[in-house]
Amino acid sequence: MKRIVFLFAIVVLFSKKSFCQGKIEGLPISVKIKTSVAFSDGSVEIIGESNSLNAEPGLVLIEVITPNGKTDNLSTRADKQTGEYFVKYMPKEMGIYKVIAYASDKVQTANTTFNVLAEFDADEIVRDFDEAKEKATKAMEASVNNVVAAQSTPDDVAKAKQEVGKVKVKIKEFEGAFTKLKTALKDLQTLTKKYPELKSIAAPQLGQLGSKLKESSDLLKQVEKDFGKSKAGESDVCNRYYQIAEGCALFSSAMNFASGGILAIGKSIFIDKVWPKYYESKALKSFTANDNFVFTQAGKAGISAIDGLKELTTKSFGAGMAGDLVQFVSLELMKKYCTEYKGPISGDYELEFKNSGKMYMKYKLTYEGKMSLYCLKQNLENAQKAGSGKIPKFSGYIEGNVTKMEFTDDVWAVEDKSDWDEIKNQRIPAPVIPANISEKDPGFGAVARAASPGSFYFPLQAQLVQGKMIIKLMPTLSDFTDAFANRTIVVVRAKQEPHNVSGAVFNYPITTARFILTRSMRMKDDSPTVTIDIKTTNGVSTLAGDYHRTETPNDTKVGFNMKLKMSNE
Repeated sequence: MKRIVFLFAIVVLFSKKSFCQGKIEGLPISVKIKTSVAFSDGSVEIIGESNSLNAEPGLVLIEVITPNGKTDNLSTRADKQTGEYFVKYMPKEMGIYKVIAYASDKVQTANTTFNVLAEFDADEIVRDFDEAKEKATKAMEASVNNVVAAQSTPDDVAKAKQEVGKVKVKIKEFEGAFTKLKTALKDLQTLTKKYPELKSIAAPQLGQLGSKLKESSDLLKQVEKDFGKSKAGESDVCNRYYQIAEGCALFSSAMNFASGGILAIGKSIFIDKVWPKYYESKALKSFTANDNFVFTQAGKAGISAIDGLKELTTKSFGAGMAGDLVQFVSLELMKKYCTEYKGPISGDYELEFKNSGKMYMKYKLTYEGKMSLYCLKQNLENAQKAGSGKIPKFSGYIEGNVTKMEFTDDVWAVEDKSDWDEIKNQRIPAPVIPANISEKDPGFGAVARAASPGSFYFPLQAQLVQGKMIIKLMPTLSDFTDAFANRTIVVVRAKQEPHNVSGAVFNYPITTARFILTRSMRMKDDSPTVTIDIKTTNGVSTLAGDYHRTETPNDTKVGFNMKLKMSNE
């Protein structure tokens, strides 16, 4: 496409990310490996998304470069409706493999790698997960004991011990079923070493299991790290309550992720795929009496493990594994010892660019979430008794997610269309979850919610001064990622050369949540604070804010709307 050079002069007031058209020649392509662990002689699943120059499914060419430098060529077609593609590849040697996927117009490429391990080792594959689970459990227990000892009664101490005990009982139930699965896997390992055909059949599912356990281990290590932040010496007891509640929620999330995946893969191994194929294999005819015994015992142990793991789908596990402990810390202890102001936030942000008065790009995002500020009741009471010289300090957070994205554009407002006929124009708004996930969360916690597209999370610090709450936005813990963007795919054909067909992606980055919040509440960059009056009626104190702002420099329009309301009710 011939391009008209067009520069947007955007005042720094409106965006921390200077806006750029983000035009990329060629159609988009992505690629990834479905599992992070793979074994030789077992197929690796390569997946991604592609697009086409017309309405037909796009052809995806894939190069797999082996550890010894050889190139294997694969091809597949993307789904006509979703653009998703899928292909299996059978590695034959150990080491690092490089994957290059080509878009259907062969302009853009996407790359990834995967590692093929030598042999399946049942002990090694579960060792890291078991260690991470044990350390996370000990860290959870230590953190709860420390915070209860810092501010509690003997009844609180007894209740904390009881709630931690409930979690440990559920973990033991999980371990009972998981131990049976490990026994079955060891027997399977014995057979696969002796019969290569069996190894090939089982390798994909064993790779999936290894990947799931590795990802679960990483989550549990994060749990241990988060509990470590809640140290006994930290003076902000209410913030420790909050950190522990979030750590328990993440622990539940990790165990839910692990148990659900293990159950699904266990069924695939012992019921749906691997075991039925074993019965059809030639290797089975070569079994000795001892092999038959090992095979039978492995099958029995696997089925027994699945029966036990089915319990993990109940409310007692998953989100509920540490649910009672979360409730005890976040509701009973926090409500007893802390004063908390909390409530909903909502708002929208609109950005429009024009070229000589003609709309080029416009989007409007709507968000919802919640806000909380808390401090120890005793500290607040002491400050009130001491008078104006004592200023109580609060900790807290503001979090939310984009629930709606409206997006449109006209690339021909800045591109010269005279030589081209447009044959495809596909707008792809940034993906959002159409619900306030901070209120819909079944108990997985803020860390899990932060993985959702269009989510944000910021710690807060505040001070209560003469009937006003001065709130400061602290450094970002979670904000919109670069992948959270609006896109338009345009395919054109040259008028004078009909065979000349080309595509391009126009990428429009979304303004960060931090920018939206600070500008909505007119916070300064060097000191992002806002002051809100506290109004008390019938013993209930309320903080409310209603913010509106519109600016139109040159060919740009920016609009902000935000509401928040917190109370100690």
